[in-house]
Amino acid sequence: MKILLNADVRCTDGDGGDSVGLVLNPLTKVATHLVVETKGLGRHEVLLPLDFVVDNPAKHIEVRCSRHELDQLAPFTKVVKVEAQGLDMMDAQALMGSESRSGVGFQDFSFAGAGSSEMVEVEAIPESELAVRHGIPVEATDGKVGELDGFAIEPETRRITHLLLREGHLFSKKDVEIPISEIDRIGEVAVYLNISKAAAK
Repeated sequence: MKILLNADVRCTDGDGGDSVGLVLNPLTKVATHLVVETKGLGRHEVLLPLDFVVDNPAKHIEVRCSRHELDQLAPFTKVVKVEAQGLDMMDAQALMGSESRSGVGFQDFSFAGAGSSEMVEVEAIPESELAVRHGIPVEATDGKVGELDGFAIEPETRRITHLLLREGHLFSKKDVEIPISEIDRIGEVAVYLNISKAAAK
């Protein structure tokens, strides 16, 4: 089953939104949810369990739910109140189990000092999981080789079998399937391979 990121998500009664990310455990390489940005006036990101995804190789993603049911799924982000005890921004991110990054999963914030508090937007996923998004760089052992386009997943186990790498220039881009054995680690800001650029191509 191929999960393309940045693809149309089609519900049983029409277009539901766009796939914008995949939630997975970076250690076990098992995916759990698709992050979908819904269509309409109240656009927001929801967590769609992979059990809802229909196994088909098309350039879009078909799901077993209506547009209304999609819109009612659990939101991808939540707002939490963090009490400051002399923590700075980096300390607070570590406290919440978030990987340090810019502009993804939380709002920039600063603390006035001990006794103050801030409302912070965080990803509503377990600490053992992370969300990866379309277009993040794929790094070979000797430099960037392309961008993440999606994943191939074993339907029964939800385990990732291949990374879909978009490589090449503007008018000659193509997808290359990289086996899971050649992926060193998956992060929120990049995916790292254990092979060279030449081997990946």
